Amino acid sequence: MKKHLAHSFAAVCLIATSHAQLTSDALWKSYAAAPDTHPNIPNCSYAGYARGEKPLPEPAVVANVRELGAKGDGTTDDTAAFKAAITKAAGKGAVLVPAGKYLLSSHLVLPSSTVLRGAGSDKTTLEFSKPLNDTVGTLTDTGSSVWSWSGGMIWMGPPDTFGADGKVIQAEPQRVQSWEYWRPGAALAQAAGPAKRGDSTITVDKAAGLKPGQFVLMTWENPSDASLLKHIAAHPSMEAYNWPSATWLLPPVYPQFQWPVEIKAVAGNSVTLAQPLRVDIRPEWKVALREPGGFVQQAGVEGLHLIMRAPREHKHFRSVGWNGVLFNRAYNCWARDMQISGAENAVIFTAAKNCSMIGLKIDGEQMNHHSIAMRVNSADCLVHDFTVAGMWRVKHGINVEWLTNGCVYSKGNMAKGTFDSHRALSFDLIRTEITLTNDADGPGGAGQAGPFIGARVAHWNVKVDTSKPNSPGNGNAPGDFTFMPLTFPNGAFVGIQGAARSDKVRDTVPGEKGSVIADEGKVPAIPNLYEAQRKLRLGK
Repeated sequence: MKKHLAHSFAAVCLIATSHAQLTSDALWKSYAAAPDTHPNIPNCSYAGYARGEKPLPEPAVVANVRELGAKGDGTTDDTAAFKAAITKAAGKGAVLVPAGKYLLSSHLVLPSSTVLRGAGSDKTTLEFSKPLNDTVGTLTDTGSSVWSWSGGMIWMGPPDTFGADGKVIQAEPQRVQSWEYWRPGAALAQAAGPAKRGDSTITVDKAAGLKPGQFVLMTWENPSDASLLKHIAAHPSMEAYNWPSATWLLPPVYPQFQWPVEIKAVAGNSVTLAQPLRVDIRPEWKVALREPGGFVQQAGVEGLHLIMRAPREHKHFRSVGWNGVLFNRAYNCWARDMQISGAENAVIFTAAKNCSMIGLKIDGEQMNHHSIAMRVNSADCLVHDFTVAGMWRVKHGINVEWLTNGCVYSKGNMAKGTFDSHRALSFDLIRTEITLTNDADGPGGAGQAGPFIGARVAHWNVKVDTSKPNSPGNGNAPGDFTFMPLTFPNGAFVGIQGAARSDKVRDTVPGEKGSVIADEGKVPAIPNLYEAQRKLRLGK
């Protein structure tokens, strides 16, 4: 196992000094000396398709919607032709959608190794005439519409999500959002020794069923004493949080933490993972490697403009399902060159792993609930080169929640919205090279979902634009949610511009939490933390 002796003196000092004021250069050097174990900067270089190690694929065209009857005239219902093309291409390659405007009366489900490819977001338009309420059916949780935070008109997810009637199957009705989670199968091996966050090699009791390149789901049993949650929260001050109140994060509602990962090598009973652990392995957490259950992989959508017909505004939690792209139980899937107009939620990741959204414009005057959401144990997903513009209002913004980890928001311009955490202890995250107005209502999340955020969330080169009439608006100070070191345990705030530090405490315990601050008020020498991390690891 990797030795944990690489911390530079600077990195060690970061732990001991509250709100350490230093330069981004010094902080980067301390990270580069110990990228997998740094106390404040998470290694998110593994985010995105194929862990950022390969370009997005371009599978050959095997079906064309026009050849199967689609008109693309904006008035003919082309749904049947699209579904026939997807069936023809399933598991084989790409469905070509030539330039035109296609009217669709249903959502589309993409199976593994199937790509829906338009001629470009400025040339091919899909307009949806019915929301998910009408195509999948109403789905509620404690009286709220689930489509307020999940589902999509382009739905990348496995077929076991749906019953014979086309409706979503509630896997475990007593569990919050049960149908969205990874569905662990049989145990392949048990961890046979401890390991630390940052280790890539672990010991198992048997390795006979494991092989290089295998995708597995690691599970940590989540004890009622909240020891696992405290470990994820990391900073000693978080011991004082009222953990028994976080019932949605404790058993029986949340019995396991789930983390999907690929196996790189097997030697005897030693297993090397394709990326380092984000959470320790301890005997009391009974860590196992399991079959991952149903999931979709190598699915994609690209070169399309999606148009929804959402009302200009809607009541909170009453969305009817005018949502764009959903990645659910999805591994190595992607979307690129997309424009999404008039959506209640434009892009959603739920139980997604190594999925990428590259090149996205969100617009339309309708209200967004979430512009983009990363939820439910999503890990190592990437949103890069995105714009949120034009809508009348965004309720929240770009979201993380439900123990999402290793994910990145990069190169964004948000004319509406804020940095949203819906509680539930997401951790090891990066938001970098982003300009925002910070004018949404602010974050949400129920009290039962635990603390606002977990450890090691880095905001790097973030500019709060206060020049617009309503920014930051809604009672938020410019630094709220973007520059709140008393809320983020072991966080990092580097190159925050246009906003003074906010000392507000949001949904957590009071007091210092070990965050570091650097290059306040100016652009750091390294403008994009994710790109620098990826270059450090891969040399490109």
